[in-house]
Amino acid sequence: MVVKFFVTFIMVTGLFCTVTLKLPGTLLILLGAAFYGAVTGYVSAAPWLVALLVLISITAEVGGRVLRLYLTRSYSVSPVFSANCTATHLAGMLATNALLGPLLGLAVWELVAGKTLLPRGDTVTSVLLRLAGVACFRFACGLIMIVLIHMYLFLP
Repeated sequence: MVVKFFVTFIMVTGLFCTVTLKLPGTLLILLGAAFYGAVTGYVSAAPWLVALLVLISITAEVGGRVLRLYLTRSYSVSPVFSANCTATHLAGMLATNALLGPLLGLAVWELVAGKTLLPRGDTVTSVLLRLAGVACFRFACGLIMIVLIHMYLFLP
């Protein structure tokens, strides 16, 4: 029971890693399944399951990167700039609101830094939406892997 809990924890961590750009979440899910097989000595009678899990993992990792490059190729801002710009803009608004109060902090932040984001706001939003689509694709692949692992490794 402890092994199943630990392996499920590894796989859920991998599932959360699928929504990031840099972390290979599906490989972590695959590692969790391999760890379960090594610890319990359970060898799947279905080699198609192992092949399917590896194929889904490769599709999610390589296909996700290719899809991200394809969807964001025609924009003048990079995906990293879009994510960093949005995160720092929100963090700056929160910091000035905490220091100066809600109204004055928002006004100061928008006067000082908001005007740099505004001209590229549409482009940054478009890139972020496309990155979110790629993250959903990788998340769906990871979720399918976890469901298959639980159905064919944990339940029998």
